Amino acid sequence: MGKAPNWTQEEVAYLQDKWGVISIKTIANKLGKSINAVKLKAQRLGLGDPRMNFEGITINQLGKAIGREYSTLKGWIQRYGMPAKKKVFCQESRVLIISYSDFWNWAEQYKELMNFAKMEPNILGAEPEWVKVKRKADQLKSQKTEQAIPWTPEEDQRLVQVLQTKNMTYPDVARMFDRSESAVRRRLRDLGVKIRPTRLENHIKYTPEEVERLLQMAEQGHSYETIGRELGKSALGVRGKLERLGFDFKRRKLREEAK
Repeated sequence: MGKAPNWTQEEVAYLQDKWGVISIKTIANKLGKSINAVKLKAQRLGLGDPRMNFEGITINQLGKAIGREYSTLKGWIQRYGMPAKKKVFCQESRVLIISYSDFWNWAEQYKELMNFAKMEPNILGAEPEWVKVKRKADQLKSQKTEQAIPWTPEEDQRLVQVLQTKNMTYPDVARMFDRSESAVRRRLRDLGVKIRPTRLENHIKYTPEEVERLLQMAEQGHSYETIGRELGKSALGVRGKLERLGFDFKRRKLREEAK
């Protein structure tokens, strides 16, 4: 059996530099070696999986990190222009990847698609400051007030009794039962209850300071209920005000023409 050709220091350096950056087939062609020889040398050098040896992450790995299905991320690429690109790692294996910086820059423009409540901090490397703020907002949304927790018979009875009290608004009832305003509306509809809470005076004008805080919290990703509680408004009123201001709910910011 013939002795395997030696690798020069320059060839080893090239392999280490290009591993995970260009395809194995391209490396083999450049060095004049077989694909198997390149794979074997990489294994002996401890270079590991080429998909883990670049500044970024595969779409499949990204989906696992942020708790989303691969098909969902494919949809983001097609509909919202998430800047993923195909990369050849082996002979003909094409994998969708995205760099960390490209992902964070894109995600900041589409905050509404993101939910960082259960995502481990820094699992994708150092996080921009806005991600920490968005995670707190998402965690607030994930609490009991936003979850579909079944109503008990006792709560149903109490809900009807509470509505017979004058001047109880939707925010008041939502806080009392530790639920969202929309959850209260749905329950009243399901129960066939005709009585409704008193509506807040949503026609009262926002002060400039309230508008500034409204936009700040909306851009950070807070729910309408959270914003409403801070500003003394209903969730429905908050959403309506944002619509009138020209807020882009998908991108979580004012549209350019509204500025």
